Amino acid sequence: MRKIIDIVLTVNLLALALYVGYLWWVGHLVIEYVEDPTVAQDAAFESPGVVFGIVLKEAVVAELGQPTEGFTPTMLLEVFPGLALTDFEGVEASVGQYEVVNGGLELVTPRGALLHSAAGAVSRRGFETLLRTVSARLQIDLAHSGTITQVMGAISQ
Repeated sequence: MRKIIDIVLTVNLLALALYVGYLWWVGHLVIEYVEDPTVAQDAAFESPGVVFGIVLKEAVVAELGQPTEGFTPTMLLEVFPGLALTDFEGVEASVGQYEVVNGGLELVTPRGALLHSAAGAVSRRGFETLLRTVSARLQIDLAHSGTITQVMGAISQ
């Protein structure tokens, strides 16, 4: 009886392997190689603005906790005393962009845009704009010898 079960299982396994091979051969089964996910993560770090955004977000989370509606200029100004309101001029949000109006920061949204609770969250492009404006104000040339570490040191004081 044991031999019969072994033979049946072996035949089933062989039939399954042949069926999978057939599906692959005719193109109904695609086997793809997936690269190491850390390579994709490393690619995200090519943009200094992305790195800057990640570092700012981590600091806000450590200081204030994880926000549910994204990271707003108010949070960033609270955690980084070296930031100025004018640094957020033209910074893109989830919906619209920030502008300094009468000494205050306002979110200017396109007419007719659908607003949601996270509309004021700084976007990925917004963090890149913020890095450009902050580094220009601090006269840190990121294209040559300046570093994000220098920028972070200056806005953390």
